Amino acid sequence: MSQQGGGGWGQPPQGPGGWGGAPAPGGQQGAGGYGPPPGAPGGYGPPPGAPGGYGPPPGGAGYGPPGGGGGFGPPPGGGFGAPPGGGFAPPPGGPMMAPGVRAQFSGDGGQLLVTYLLYAVLPIFVVLAIFMGLTFAGVAIDQATRTRGTFQAIFSGIGGLVYFVGILGVQVVFTQKFYEFYYQQFKLDGHSCQYTGTVGGLAGKIVLNAVLTTITLGIYAPWAIVNLRKYCYENVVIDGQRGRLTFDGSPGELLGKFIVGLLLTYCTLGIYMVWFYNDLCAFKWENTKLDGRAFTFRKDPGGFFGTYLLNMILTYCTGGIYSPWMMCNLIKWEAERVA
Repeated sequence: MSQQGGGGWGQPPQGPGGWGGAPAPGGQQGAGGYGPPPGAPGGYGPPPGAPGGYGPPPGGAGYGPPGGGGGFGPPPGGGFGAPPGGGFAPPPGGPMMAPGVRAQFSGDGGQLLVTYLLYAVLPIFVVLAIFMGLTFAGVAIDQATRTRGTFQAIFSGIGGLVYFVGILGVQVVFTQKFYEFYYQQFKLDGHSCQYTGTVGGLAGKIVLNAVLTTITLGIYAPWAIVNLRKYCYENVVIDGQRGRLTFDGSPGELLGKFIVGLLLTYCTLGIYMVWFYNDLCAFKWENTKLDGRAFTFRKDPGGFFGTYLLNMILTYCTGGIYSPWMMCNLIKWEAERVA
């Protein structure tokens, strides 16, 4: 009667082997086959007197981990998981985002049209009406008193002062409402924005900028733009937190861009304007930082020219009514190129 040896897939009857020996003539089982040759251990089976083969070695290990842990299992602390500190996580500073993702504007021309009508068009008509009313009043008084233009000059002077102050006031109020609309519809890195500046604070900046720009024959314009941008960012809250949005642009750098841009625009009869506008957008965004992280701007003069030309045609054909949509389309064009 054959006996079963220990280990492997089993030994052949009465002999060493792996899968068993090949049959001998006469129907007897012999050693060999896939097992070891006669008299020698080996094959797929265990050697005589020792467990082995594909079976587990003493103690039960086989394909399991060796003593102390390991094998094909994960090493202590993670295996194929991420190494300490992040693995494939984004590098410090946040993930790289494609243009049109970091800055998003969802404003609509219909919404902006209401702001235009209430805070620009209607107030301007009121200011004009007051100016014309004072002028005609002076003329009427002159005719009634036969003073030969004395009252007309006085009332016209008063009307001119009212007109100047009124137009400046309209500019301040409209800018305030435009900032509120602009930042309410704007998102930076997915964060909501809100403008919290006051009419009084904005009026101080605009009046001072207007006076200094007039006195310097326009040279102060870059300083006016930078100062107004800084004031605006100081009053923008990101997700309810103030101070996260900053601007560190240099007026001197902007002055250089202004001089080159205006000269080339003049020399090319306005053609260079599309490059000049792209330079201004790049200056704005490359000096803007959110939580210390800067933005970039991808210049696209050809794309701007097509967008600007189409919107100008629509604005002209609608007698200016399309201008709020034009403004929103230009802002969207700009935002789509911010990264």
